[in-house]
Amino acid sequence: MELQFFCPYWGMSHLPLEKALQQISQAGYHGIELAIDPDKAGYEQAVTLCKEHGLLLLAQHPYAKGATAEALLQDYITKLEKILQLQPLMVNCHTGKDYYNLEQNGPFLAAAAALSAQYNIPVAHEIHRGRFTFCTTTTAQYLRVFPELALTADFSHWCVVSESLLEEQQGIIDQVVPHCIHLHARVGFAQGPQVSHPAANEYQQELQAHLRWWQQIAAQHRKAGKQQMTITCEFGPTPYLPSIPFTREPVASQWELNLFMKNYLTENLLT
Repeated sequence: MELQFFCPYWGMSHLPLEKALQQISQAGYHGIELAIDPDKAGYEQAVTLCKEHGLLLLAQHPYAKGATAEALLQDYITKLEKILQLQPLMVNCHTGKDYYNLEQNGPFLAAAAALSAQYNIPVAHEIHRGRFTFCTTTTAQYLRVFPELALTADFSHWCVVSESLLEEQQGIIDQVVPHCIHLHARVGFAQGPQVSHPAANEYQQELQAHLRWWQQIAAQHRKAGKQQMTITCEFGPTPYLPSIPFTREPVASQWELNLFMKNYLTENLLT
């Protein structure tokens, strides 16, 4: 099984997209995970630029807006269809709200599934604070109602919400893993979504906990006969990345953190 590594444009947006793609390509990534806002003119250029640099485009859909569930749903659908028309490898969605109930969040999932089938492009819903997937138990409830639900695994968010490394929730992890079609490789801890550096001795327990979950997903992929596993090395910039007080200087390089994770998973994920 091939591991396909993606670099987030998040944290690189100070660079023109073309320059960022050149840097990403030179670092040996297979593609970019790029948040696309169809409300902004020229969003379609990402497709051409990725092709020019020989990179895969994994689209992110986080920009839906709306003051009510109904308004948010309509904007979510409109933007998702425009993103799918670009024919990315996959769309990773920030879907619904943590404070919406099943009746309000359900139509988002139904609409995404219908559009995914129409365009024959996978649509995954990211495990993320603030979304319908914000915690383990709620996500498990949605899986019972939507048994074909596809997820992007970012367990760092659940560590924060539960203030734990999910030691007592392995049963729910087991339920979720078969639904995880994409992975965000970021290491969280009980008090935050991102450790200062995953190589630091003080965070080895957290790194190993996340690695076990990721290895479980990789094993599920191989069991299902999948030829590729997509991974975005998603350590983010400040304020996700801790900074020094008063100066706001980051304690580490986001770029180097993600390269570390890429190399670490290349060596350890499938062992």
